[in-house]
Amino acid sequence: MLVILLGIFSYIAFGNKEKVQTTTVIIPPTESLRIAYEESSQHSAMADIAELSCFPTSRFDCGGGSCTASTPATYYFVDYGTESGTYFRCDTKGCDSYPVEVHISGEFTQFTPLQGQAMMFKVVTGDALGDKGEFVDIATLGTGAIVSSGKCEMAK
Repeated sequence: MLVILLGIFSYIAFGNKEKVQTTTVIIPPTESLRIAYEESSQHSAMADIAELSCFPTSRFDCGGGSCTASTPATYYFVDYGTESGTYFRCDTKGCDSYPVEVHISGEFTQFTPLQGQAMMFKVVTGDALGDKGEFVDIATLGTGAIVSSGKCEMAK
């Protein structure tokens, strides 16, 4: 009887689970976003002062327990000093600027808006990991989050 109960328990605990298959689909940025980024990079005062010019390679819209691949819609410029700076979130219509606190931790630099906006930008600024310039940008929208990642060029 004990053997039968152990067999039933084992089936319920280990053998009756659905196998979940996940696939990561990356949707590339649009050509219009790339053109806007190139134009801003070459002809804007914010790009002239920015230490970081960043373009996304992926975006995921998350909420309700799952994330869905989406077309990247923002690019970034970051001008920073030792304690504060300005973070520019841009799209094909223009840029919004946010004063930020700068937090350095090892190979990473994190930028957090001073006025309480629900977002965070983090970039690899050291070179020990071999991925200098990679970034993640997280912005919340209601109870969901938009997670973008890509590569930054270091100007200084």
